[in-house]
Amino acid sequence: MSRSATAVLSTDNLLHNLNVIKAQAPRSKIIAMVKANAYGHGLRSVSSRLAPHVDMLGVASIDEAMALRQIGLTIPILLIEGVFEANELHIAATQGFEVVFHEQLQLEWLNALPASLPPITAWLKVDTGMGRLGFNLPDAPNMYERLSQSPHTKNPVRIISHFACADNPDHPLNQRQITHFKQLIEKIPHADVPLSFANSAAIFQFNTAQHHFIRPGITLYGASPFANTLKISAEDLQLKPVMTLKTQIIAVRHMKKGSPLGYNARYICPEDMPVGVIAFGYGDGYPRNAPDGTPIRVNQTICTLIGQVSMDMITVDLRACPTAKVGDPVILWGEGLPVETVAQHTQQVSYDLLTGVQNRVKFNWQ
Repeated sequence: MSRSATAVLSTDNLLHNLNVIKAQAPRSKIIAMVKANAYGHGLRSVSSRLAPHVDMLGVASIDEAMALRQIGLTIPILLIEGVFEANELHIAATQGFEVVFHEQLQLEWLNALPASLPPITAWLKVDTGMGRLGFNLPDAPNMYERLSQSPHTKNPVRIISHFACADNPDHPLNQRQITHFKQLIEKIPHADVPLSFANSAAIFQFNTAQHHFIRPGITLYGASPFANTLKISAEDLQLKPVMTLKTQIIAVRHMKKGSPLGYNARYICPEDMPVGVIAFGYGDGYPRNAPDGTPIRVNQTICTLIGQVSMDMITVDLRACPTAKVGDPVILWGEGLPVETVAQHTQQVSYDLLTGVQNRVKFNWQ
């Protein structure tokens, strides 16, 4: 029998979350973010399930986009970080990928394209305060005109920006970014320019920033963007976990008081107690820094991690579930144990945990 580490993924929950998001922004089109292997859930499988229900898919690289074309998806795909070298614009033009332009070299590559290639749907990336990618606000109107006048782009050119602090809605930078974006749009002499600004957190917090396209990411997968800042859970947002990470108990040890557990003997048993060994570790994607007390669900009972996480195994305090036996089911996160709860114990965020699940874990869609 093969190793029991399994990620069980729910199509119903994925589409439920999409409907929750649509209800938050009923007038906006959806760019479903499937970059980073669909936040650890599987690029191809997630995209195939979402494609009939969304307007576009968002990826970080042309490799991700090509993987989706190769499985037959014809939906529009947005290269959210643009292209990394000139030849990728050739591919984008022939494949119909939409392209974000965020720096001048990309415009030079665009101008050098052969006239025979189809025009590209272009997005101008503007830095309104994230301080990462994008043209500075004073330069943005001129860059917009350059893109608009290029024979290699379709009109109207679209505009995109990104929030830095939307998960903390009271942060003053949010309103500054909204104001900067609005002031920029007023300088663009084209009517009805398609706009995109809102990520997952902004969709739920800033109605005025939803615009023509929204870009849900973490909320599609059933995790809250506010778990660490506002203590708002996925359940509070009516989201359901798409991934439930499962394994099983492979040994039950009856340890004596004073017995050490695992590497560095981090945990010393405070009394005679049952300890479960489960088939999962940091080699599967569980955070190695998880402290004693991190919740783990055994059968239907919340137990706790004890001892250092190993590459392939974790030890669990079974005093709350003393009848547990070899073969009993274990949930690391998902149904009945939100990923945000685990993330908070490890001082990480749910993005880290979901995208960290490794290839040796079996993926099983339901």
